[in-house]
Amino acid sequence: MISVITPCLNICKDGRLEYFEKMMESIHNQTWTDLEHLVIDGGSTDGTIEILKQYQIKGWINHLVSEKDSGLYSAMNKGIRASHGEYIHIMNTDDFFLDLDYFKRSMEVLEDGEYDFTHADRVIKSRKGKPDKVKKGDERVAFFRMPFRHQTMIVSRDVFDEVGMFDETYQIAADYKFVLQMLLAGRKGSHFPETVLCSLDGGASSNREKCIQEVSQVIFETYGHRNGLTHDDCGAIYRRMISPELNSKILSNVREQRIIDSLEICYQQSNP
Repeated sequence: MISVITPCLNICKDGRLEYFEKMMESIHNQTWTDLEHLVIDGGSTDGTIEILKQYQIKGWINHLVSEKDSGLYSAMNKGIRASHGEYIHIMNTDDFFLDLDYFKRSMEVLEDGEYDFTHADRVIKSRKGKPDKVKKGDERVAFFRMPFRHQTMIVSRDVFDEVGMFDETYQIAADYKFVLQMLLAGRKGSHFPETVLCSLDGGASSNREKCIQEVSQVIFETYGHRNGLTHDDCGAIYRRMISPELNSKILSNVREQRIIDSLEICYQQSNP
C-alpha cells in the first residue's frame, strides 16, 4: 500500500483551493488503488477544515488531523508516523499529477526489490503568468543541489526506518537532507524521465537567502565536515561558485567518487 501524506494549511487563501481540488482528484483517480490518503492540517482558520471534512465524508481522505504544529516537516513526520503503507509519498496541496498511472508504474518498479524509491520530472506553473518551467530529476547533481522533488518520489518505508524522518530543525531544506542521507546510505532510485506532476511556484523554498543558509548547512552536515570542508566552502558549493582553489581542496580531501563526480559538474557550472 502507498500512504499519501499531504501537509495542509489555509488552502482557501490566494486562489490555492483550485489546485488543492486538482491534487485530490489526481490522487483519487490514480489507477493504483491500494493506497491511503492522510491530510495533516496545521490548524487552518479560513474554512479549510470544513472542506477537508467533506472529502473525508466522500472517502477520499482516510485520516485527517487538524492541530497546531511546528511547520511543514512536523506535519510530514506526523503523517508518516500515522500511516500504514509499505511506501510513502508526500504530496503538497499546490501540486497535482498529470500521469494517473504514476503510482502503478512506480509500484511495478519498486515491488521487484531492486530500487528503494522512484522519482520523475515536473512542470512548474507560474502564479504570475510566466512561461512554464520543466524541472528534470538528475541524481548526478545531488551533492550540490536538490536533484529531484519529494512530490515526485515514492519511497520504501524501510528507508525512513534506516535514515530517519525529516529533520524538523530545518524550515526549508529537510527534504534535501533526507535525500542526501538516503543516497549516502546506498539507497537506489529509479527515474521516470517524464513530466508526471504539475507544481505551483512559490512557497517557502522561494526564499533565496533562507535556502542558501539551510542548504549550505545540509551539505556541511551530511558530507562536508567529514571531508574537511568548511561551512563557507559548502555555501560556495550550493551557490555554484567553486573556485580553482576550492576545487583543488575538494579533490584532495573528498574520497567518495560519486561526490567528486557531482562536484565536478558543479565546478564546470561555476566556471563556464
